[in-house]
Amino acid sequence: MARDIKNTAYNVRLDLVNDPSTIKNEEGAMYFYNGKVYYLDGTNPASELLDSGSVVTTDAVNIASSQWGTTPAAPVTLADGEGANGFTFFTESDKDPDGTTSYDEYFLHNSFTVTVIGGAGGDVLTVNINGVDYTEPFDTDQFTTANNWVNTHFAALRALTPRITPHALGSGADGRIRICSVFSNAAVLDGITASGTGTLAPTVGSEFNLANPAVSISDHIMIPMDLDKPYENVRLHHTIRVNFNIDTGSTQNYELSLKRMENDTTVGSGIKVTRDQDLTGNQYVFETYTTNVNDPFVTGGFYFNFMNDSGAAVTISALPVGILIQTVYQKPITF
Repeated sequence: MARDIKNTAYNVRLDLVNDPSTIKNEEGAMYFYNGKVYYLDGTNPASELLDSGSVVTTDAVNIASSQWGTTPAAPVTLADGEGANGFTFFTESDKDPDGTTSYDEYFLHNSFTVTVIGGAGGDVLTVNINGVDYTEPFDTDQFTTANNWVNTHFAALRALTPRITPHALGSGADGRIRICSVFSNAAVLDGITASGTGTLAPTVGSEFNLANPAVSISDHIMIPMDLDKPYENVRLHHTIRVNFNIDTGSTQNYELSLKRMENDTTVGSGIKVTRDQDLTGNQYVFETYTTNVNDPFVTGGFYFNFMNDSGAAVTISALPVGILIQTVYQKPITF
């Protein structure tokens, strides 16, 4: 007799079988065969369970990956004191299909920054995003004003589709609002304007687009754990490979670091990169993790920064560059 188990809990093991004739029919067990769930109740044939809900038939996976690779059109020279964001070398068209899984694919994100300049009590900051004015009164200093603006408008911006994520950076007279969104929303970011009353004179531009700060550029990745993923609050382990070339020359040291997008803090510590007279190629591996939906990699994302503090210029060669992100799930996940 068929048994309807809708809204019924069964604390039993569910076996996946290829040949149900080999199963001994003992009461209290279940098995899955040919798209149906059966309940073993001591009779023959075993009872088919009706309305047994969504039966998952796809294989669970342990690992996902996303990969980008390209060759820069021209060398990029960094003066002493300058840095380069690793993701700015890529667009989504540079994604490698062989290194990117069809499930849980990561996407590049862009950012555009409003820098709060000037201001005094009674002045009002206005940031226009996609035709909507988002305002905030000047308070104390530039950073406090930027931080208040983010707190005031965070929920409304995150509710948009595609969502927009703002971050306040700096301190005191250094007040910046870094406004982020997925690469496909770049036109909205590029259209952001800012103005102020009184002595407020904010500016707008990309912090990472060295060639053209007037437009946003891909500059970070966000881990989409909070976007209806089946691994919400499942610990993720990330292995990230970064490869690039620098022109040979006298021995100099630089720093490659993994940074949080929401506040520019470094994850762990930087890695020393050494230029020499023999080899251009460099490849490094970062090990990191995402813990839950409140993790900085989820709420803000991350980027790579190649920093030149050597006292002399360095040139990133017009040779292959790449980033591979491999994610291992704490337990097998079905998409």
